[in-house]
Amino acid sequence: MRIYAAWVLLGLIPSQTVRKVMPIPVPTPLLPSASFDVPDEQVLNDNKIPTDGPRLLEFFRRHIVQTADESRIQSLIRQLGDDDFNQREDASLQLNGMGLRARPFLQKAAFDQDAEIAHRAKECLKQLDQGTAAVAVAAGIRVLAKLKPDGAAETLLAYLPSAAEESLAEEVRLALVELAVRDGKADPALVAALTDKSALKRAAAAFALGQAKAADQLPAVRKLLQDADPAVCYRAAVALAAAGEKEAVPVLIGLLDKLSSADAGHVEELLYRIADDKAPASPPSPSVRGALRTSDMAARSKAWKTWWDDNGAKVDAGRLEDAARTLGYTLVVLLDQGRILELDAANHPRLAIDRLDFPLDAQLLPKDHILVAEHNGNRVTERDKENKIVWEKLIEGPLAAQRLPNGNTFIATRGGLIEVDGGGKQVSNFERPNGEAIMKAKKLPSGEIALITQLGATRFVLLGADGHEIRSLSVDLKYSGGRIDVLPNGNLLLPEAGANRVVELNKAGDVVWQVAAELPIAAVRLPNGHTLITSMSEHRAVEVDRDGKEVWQYRQDTRVTRAFRR
Repeated sequence: MRIYAAWVLLGLIPSQTVRKVMPIPVPTPLLPSASFDVPDEQVLNDNKIPTDGPRLLEFFRRHIVQTADESRIQSLIRQLGDDDFNQREDASLQLNGMGLRARPFLQKAAFDQDAEIAHRAKECLKQLDQGTAAVAVAAGIRVLAKLKPDGAAETLLAYLPSAAEESLAEEVRLALVELAVRDGKADPALVAALTDKSALKRAAAAFALGQAKAADQLPAVRKLLQDADPAVCYRAAVALAAAGEKEAVPVLIGLLDKLSSADAGHVEELLYRIADDKAPASPPSPSVRGALRTSDMAARSKAWKTWWDDNGAKVDAGRLEDAARTLGYTLVVLLDQGRILELDAANHPRLAIDRLDFPLDAQLLPKDHILVAEHNGNRVTERDKENKIVWEKLIEGPLAAQRLPNGNTFIATRGGLIEVDGGGKQVSNFERPNGEAIMKAKKLPSGEIALITQLGATRFVLLGADGHEIRSLSVDLKYSGGRIDVLPNGNLLLPEAGANRVVELNKAGDVVWQVAAELPIAAVRLPNGHTLITSMSEHRAVEVDRDGKEVWQYRQDTRVTRAFRR
């Protein structure tokens, strides 16, 4: 009976088989999303959006907020709080008629100090959500990138400031990479955008032309490493680093105390990959109760500058390029065999670690070391490529383990979260209130913590670095163990085994992407936009592109429960 209960605890037997669970309110997608059965073109058809290039361009042109529109929208938003009821009603009506153009302004107004403005803005947003949803707009962006009609880059650049949410802006940036070079020449609209007065457009153009390695435009992209806007410098530097341009590294280091905590975290992750075991000494970790302050990041920036001064000359372009992009190596966990493999691009094992005691999570570390959460062994271990244990933390029933950029280790159990330093000393801990059980967890680059918890219903919970709950969503998740994939734009990638699909949810809980998958256990989004999925029943890991097409798989005669790519 105890063994059976343990399998239920881990989600390897659905909990519904042993006790009745309250119905879980699952967010209903506003529209069909891209999947094996519903390609982007079908999403557009279902929403009466044209699928041919010229008319699709016109659709986006109609949703571009002009300067006059912006002034008019701001005026109408203030009118939502007018003393005259009829004036308030008229403003609501006009804003609803403006559609997606008004959405970013209404989202901001929903938190206005004027209670009436905030209330009416929220009501307008509800009306807008019944119209063309972000998922359809995102499908349109991807179709434009595929069709590449004349004027696509120019139109998307013009649309970018009007994107109703960050996930759409990111779709535009990725599409612009596909549109950056045509017939061997950089798109003129992107070239012009490098000097646009809009920092958003300069950043997108620099990222697209740098990622596309438009050789004749790289000198202009390099100039943006000195842009007055840190976000522009960041996008240009990331793109140039992926192209092996060493001058991008000191720029990224100098930006550490100027970027958002999330972007600064991504920069440090890149720096640690470049530095390997020669990274500067780890700073004291911020506990769950406090994130790094600006002064802390300034100190980190100084430490990294010293490291680069001492080691930069030894870092070759190939190593930099490898650090900034994936290598094509795939880490897979064979749970029932107690085995972890890392596969090369041809699916041949290049590393093998065995004799593991129910490994629920794994992370590849520098020098081919592997961090493993051994659930039944009640420990987290770090092992070298010869399978020698070089670090260990004893802890009951670890579900997830994550080595942080500062060298600390974040561990999740059913009952709580802890972070320990290199000596195994606890530096922070957090216990879930109300008896909620933790199913999955991950510490994000920003210092925030993402959780899946269960107490009857299942929730996604985002905690601030100080431990307070920022937001939560009801979700559909069956299987415990491992980390949860929160994307850079804040969206959540979730394996819904009960619905035989993997979904991407935006912050409101709307489905913005989905793909069919048989009893998925885990899902990870790759830098190229593809998704790695493992299945409870299919004995394989599979990679699918944004259209749901399989582009890679690894099959075994046992369950493949986790897959990660580097």
